[in-house]
Amino acid sequence: MPLKTFISQNKLFTFCTIIFCCWYIDVWENSNSCSRVLPIATFFEQGNFILDKYKDKTIDISVIDGHYYMDKAPLPSFITLPFFGILKWLGIVKPIEGSYYGKAIYITGAIVCGIIPFLLMLFYVAKSLIKKQRKELFLMAFVAYLSSFIFVFAGTFFAHVLAASLLLMAYIQYQDHKYYLAGLLCGLGFLTEYTTLWIIFSWLLIELFKNKSIKNSIQLALGFSPALLVIFIYNFYFTGSPFKMLYLFVADNFDVASKSTYGLSFPKLNALYGLIISENRGLLFYAPVLIYGLLLFFTKRIGSLKMKKYFLHPIILPFILTTLFISSHAAWDGGWSYGPRHLTAVASLLIFGLIQSDEFGKYKVIFWITCGYGLLCTLLAKLTVIYSVPPLEENILSYLISKLKDAFNDGNILSLLTQQKPVISFYFFLLFFLAMFLSRPKKINNIIGQ
Repeated sequence: MPLKTFISQNKLFTFCTIIFCCWYIDVWENSNSCSRVLPIATFFEQGNFILDKYKDKTIDISVIDGHYYMDKAPLPSFITLPFFGILKWLGIVKPIEGSYYGKAIYITGAIVCGIIPFLLMLFYVAKSLIKKQRKELFLMAFVAYLSSFIFVFAGTFFAHVLAASLLLMAYIQYQDHKYYLAGLLCGLGFLTEYTTLWIIFSWLLIELFKNKSIKNSIQLALGFSPALLVIFIYNFYFTGSPFKMLYLFVADNFDVASKSTYGLSFPKLNALYGLIISENRGLLFYAPVLIYGLLLFFTKRIGSLKMKKYFLHPIILPFILTTLFISSHAAWDGGWSYGPRHLTAVASLLIFGLIQSDEFGKYKVIFWITCGYGLLCTLLAKLTVIYSVPPLEENILSYLISKLKDAFNDGNILSLLTQQKPVISFYFFLLFFLAMFLSRPKKINNIIGQ
């Protein structure tokens, strides 16, 4: 299905969806985003990635031989850098007292690494439904993502949504038996967020032990190998060793269990509970469509469960291994965060797999109850604190409602351009969602035939 054809037949829906997803752009100076912003600023100021002059702006930072560096995976900053360079070259962005640090980099990174990847995910969801000729599920599929914590991080300069988008594209290539491309995209995901390594590791296990295909495994590995070469060079450049990552040199004020093990120990039951079930950071609370998915799974397959079959599924196995890995880290809860942000990539795969299932669309009342709750929370988060939820917060909805008194997010298109009050901007945000709902595609069969 040509993208041009789809857009031409659904102009209003496409426009409203894009504006709705772009409406909130994070410009808050948090340590996570700031760590990615700073090397871009220093590159244009001093021609290197040494962050000494800005070291007090973030705690997400590494110290090597007395100099400070970004401790994050490199790809988000590196792909944002040329776009910011274009803005500088065009004269749109100018230094203030010799400094390029400011909202312009945050906005550029949020668009490149948050908004565009999220829209790409929605595009692939749409394409999947068009292929299956399931026009009646279009809105439900979009709401499945919009009601999850993934949407909250769209429009931020975190790495999670970019990684999720790359791994979703990798999964689609894997489904189409294009193993080299799947490996290549997994490599880009790894350079974006290191924990996504478990996804390609899972697929290699599946190809070796379930599908018994050495050829497919080799293609996956070959596709992934350029990313390994890049990270070895990157590590060597900064740390002097291809096998020592910058996370090994995190600043002393960053609380990890042990620097020598990158903060890792063994999976913890309380962390697993917290990541999956609890209202504090539980996946089922922050991506409630998965509660609906569990209902579909067990009502369809009760009495005929084959654990090996599902354990070695290319979505389930990455989810299990990634969750176990994150639960073994000292900072498994992600600090101040809306939901289990370190599970964003596998959560995206779980939602996509659910949408692809033949059962998706049944029990609509259950879907709208669960996703209605999730959508209410994500919209309130966008209006107020975005991702800034305390680690010990146990009632997310009550917390967000309490923030309506004093914490409104001015990082939105209308407020940034016109200084309009955030509450007024939120009303426009809701209007675009309403327009998106009313203009949703209802006839797709004629598009498929073209």
